[in-house]
Amino acid sequence: MNKLWQKIMLFIISVILGIVLMTQIRTTNNVLGNETPHNKASDLNNEFAELTLEKNKLREELDQLKESSKKNEEAYMQKEEELERLNEELKKQKILSGFYDVKGPGTIITIDAEPNSVSLAYSHQYILALISYLNNAGVEAISINGQRYTNYTEIVPVLDHININGVAMVLPLEIKAIGFSRTIEASLNFVGGIVSQLGNIGYTVEIESSPEIFINRYDGEIEFKYAVPVYVEDETGL
Repeated sequence: MNKLWQKIMLFIISVILGIVLMTQIRTTNNVLGNETPHNKASDLNNEFAELTLEKNKLREELDQLKESSKKNEEAYMQKEEELERLNEELKKQKILSGFYDVKGPGTIITIDAEPNSVSLAYSHQYILALISYLNNAGVEAISINGQRYTNYTEIVPVLDHININGVAMVLPLEIKAIGFSRTIEASLNFVGGIVSQLGNIGYTVEIESSPEIFINRYDGEIEFKYAVPVYVEDETGL
C-alpha cells in the first residue's frame, strides 16, 4: 500500500513539474517569439545602435538650432542698438530743426539802439554774424524775439526792419540761446568780436546767463520738393 501511494505521489509530482516546464517554455516563446535568445539580443543591439545614431543626429540638429538662435539673437540686439541710436539721432535732429519746444540753461542777449541812430535793415549782417558765433559756441537752440531759428530760417532786410521766418522784427532784439553760458559769452565778448563790432556801429548789447530758458518750437512748415532720402540695403537681410 505504501509503495502504491509513493508511485501515485511520484506521478502527481511529475505531472506538476511537466506543467511548470511547459508554462516556462510558452512564456519564453511569447517573449522571444520564434527567435533564439542570441538572435533577440542581436536585434536589441542593432536597435540600440540605430537609436544612438538618431540621438546623435538630433543632438547635432539641436546644436545647429542653438547656433542659429544665437546668431539671430545677436543680430536682433544689433538691430535694437541701431534703432535706439537712430531714435536718439532723430530726437536730436528734431530739436535742431525746431520740432519741439525746448528748455535749458543758456544766455539771453538783448540788442538795442537809440531811435533812428542805426538801421537794423542795413546792419542785419551783424545779426547773421552773431548767430554764426552762437552756432560755433555749440548752442542747441536759438530764438529771436520768440521766433525759433533753424537751418531753414531766413533773416531778410525789409525797409527799416528785418523779417525772421516772415515775421517783422524791430529793436530791441532779444536773442535766447540754450547752451553752456561761459562758452557762449566767451565766443561773443573776445576783443574785436561781434559785441565790439555792434557797439562800434551804435548798438548796445546786454548779455545775461540764465539757469533755464524756454524756446518755442518752429511754427512754419518744412517741405522738401527736390531732395529725397537714399536708403542703403540692409546687408544682414533682417
